[in-house]
Amino acid sequence: MGAIRKEVSREEQELTAYSFHHRYAYCGHNRPKADGSYRAPKQISDAMGHALDTHLLSHSRFQTKDFASAFDETSLLVKAVA
Repeated sequence: MGAIRKEVSREEQELTAYSFHHRYAYCGHNRPKADGSYRAPKQISDAMGHALDTHLLSHSRFQTKDFASAFDETSLLVKAVA
């Protein structure tokens, strides 16, 4: 619980019982599977028991947490191919 408390504080959020639900979504989006691939948002929403639209409204911020670095990596790939 200490790690979650620190993360919530760092992101200026409030720690509630629902924080564990958000943590599950965060880990679903950001921790790779054993083969190194990542889960699709639909897979995570199904695992959490709600519709994809609900998932995206409530948890989409976890998909873009490191957006800038992901975009930079993609830009490098495009330049290497061109």
